[in-house]
Amino acid sequence: MNLEPQHFITLALAGIAAVTWLVRLEGRVNALKAKEAGHDATRDEVIRLQEQVKFLTASIQELASALRPSQRRRAPE
Repeated sequence: MNLEPQHFITLALAGIAAVTWLVRLEGRVNALKAKEAGHDATRDEVIRLQEQVKFLTASIQELASALRPSQRRRAPE
């Protein structure tokens, strides 16, 4: 079997197409990983904000309970 130049051209184009497909596939995988990392960072920020809100809520409740007794008005005697 003798390979002619047309066969080499066909094989070369198929090889180029395969390499191009693999590069694009790797790009998609990397894009998904970056997107996933972004979601993880967002989740971590939301958790951090929730903890801050809990702390601030508890601080406000403490402050409110501390101020209540001193703000009572006494009835005039």
